[in-house]
Amino acid sequence: MKQDRREELKAKKQAYVQDEILSSAVTLFAARGFRAVTIDDIASNLGYTKSVVYYYFRSKNEILWKVFSRIYDAYFEGIQAVETEHLEPADALARIIRAHAMHVMERKDWNAIYYRDESELTDKQQKLILQRKREYDAIIESAYQAGVDKGVFRSDVPTAVAVRGILGMCNWLYTWYKEDGPLSAEEIANHYVSLLMQGYVVPVKAHRASGGRSSSKVVKAASR
Repeated sequence: MKQDRREELKAKKQAYVQDEILSSAVTLFAARGFRAVTIDDIASNLGYTKSVVYYYFRSKNEILWKVFSRIYDAYFEGIQAVETEHLEPADALARIIRAHAMHVMERKDWNAIYYRDESELTDKQQKLILQRKREYDAIIESAYQAGVDKGVFRSDVPTAVAVRGILGMCNWLYTWYKEDGPLSAEEIANHYVSLLMQGYVVPVKAHRASGGRSSSKVVKAASR
């Protein structure tokens, strides 16, 4: 029992230190770029020697790949959670948009690396991450197509084009979102849901009925 306890504590300590190293690397990679950062930089940022970093990671590339893997896993877990709810197409897409936008803003540095530094991965890693991104996109495309099939979403816009438009708008958030800005991440995510689900033009009937203001049940549902 004591041996098991020691092993458990050792594993927790290793996981903690590994997370610290990753966090340090992410901060530096996002600020300076992958190539400008050394293992020494990552270590000294934590008050460690580089031997500590090498104990947990064999190379800087392994650190970068871990960053990509964790980001992708977080995206995939989020979209799977929406899938398991078996929502109507409009509600499902709204939830997906909100979850994706929030993820980009809440882990801005991580996503800066994910969308900017893919070319720094090995050829094998690039192929794998491309495959994973396609799998993620395919789930969103399936959700969108379900709405097209039910007559909820427009059929004159190719599904792939619609989904890439959604992701392109959300992914770019890491470049301009500010934590201390006038709008919170939640408010921005809700605005994105509204714009991407309803467009920019105020429907004439809704505009007149509300005295110039429009509301959305879909946006409210997505924020729950």
